[in-house]
Amino acid sequence: MTAPELPFHIVIVCTGNTCRSPLAAGALVEALGPERARVRVTSAGTGAREGQPATDAAIAVAAGDGVDIRSHRSRRVTPTLVRDADLVLVMERAHLDPVLALGADAARTHVLSDWPAPGEPGLVVSDPFGGSREAYEETWRRIRRHLERVVPAVHEALRARSA
Repeated sequence: MTAPELPFHIVIVCTGNTCRSPLAAGALVEALGPERARVRVTSAGTGAREGQPATDAAIAVAAGDGVDIRSHRSRRVTPTLVRDADLVLVMERAHLDPVLALGADAARTHVLSDWPAPGEPGLVVSDPFGGSREAYEETWRRIRRHLERVVPAVHEALRARSA
């Protein structure tokens, strides 16, 4: 009898864990399609206050595309969370050092706009916190665009894991 396959664990990190990372986590789960059952997507923040909901604007922007992040509650990124991850995606370069300092594997930790290579490093995912609805919509568009590259790479990692 074979052991059940553990889910491929992706951790998405931003600062406060109320805008970008919950948006990216929700969008990624949706974009994975049927493979979502084999993937655990979590999000956290380098400076998050525990238990905060996603911002109203983030909830509204995601809902506009049928993604429900209303149940999200913020949490601070921890050593256990990043060490146990198969992939860590951070929203900006400033998040790399704190996440690596917690023990994340540098080979599996990437800026969302850069991964997989060559990425689109010029298409930065700015923090919309406190900004206009348009700022949240632009953040959402950029996240979705980056996930168009990420999802096939995750599917490939799942195939390789099953081989």
